[in-house]
Amino acid sequence: MKSYLLALSLAAFPATIFAQQADPCAGLAGFALGQCHADQQKLLQQQMENQQAELKQQQDRQNQLAEQQRQMQQQLENMRLQNELLQKQLEHERSANQPVQRSVADYSKTAEVKSWRSDNPWFGTDYAKTEFATRYAKQLQREQPDLVGRPFLDAVSEKVTATFGASR
Repeated sequence: MKSYLLALSLAAFPATIFAQQADPCAGLAGFALGQCHADQQKLLQQQMENQQAELKQQQDRQNQLAEQQRQMQQQLENMRLQNELLQKQLEHERSANQPVQRSVADYSKTAEVKSWRSDNPWFGTDYAKTEFATRYAKQLQREQPDLVGRPFLDAVSEKVTATFGASR
């Protein structure tokens, strides 16, 4: 009988410990049981509040990251637009800085040029004047790219006349 009681005690002891782990209020009665349940409720409430606070912090952090990502995307878009604008400005400056490669000879197909050539018979026959006129035309085109047509040709002939004199 002693061995039976000992075996029963040994079997019941772990079951009691397990029951206490599952319900810490087991084995209490009356006021102590009520107080234990109230404490358990408070503990569960605190755990829930902590979990909710952690969840809110995670949501706030996700919102901050989303806002940072949106700002970075906006900055990237602004940088892309600025890059496009700078490329267009650079292309415009390049085209403005590149002289229009025209020489007096390039105008030979227009009526203006035919008229100018008849007024300046030295062009094409006097090597020195023709070379000077061609070089000066290139220089003038770089300096005044908007000067075109007969005013351009007249400026070239005026420079030739000023350099070489009226007759030669």
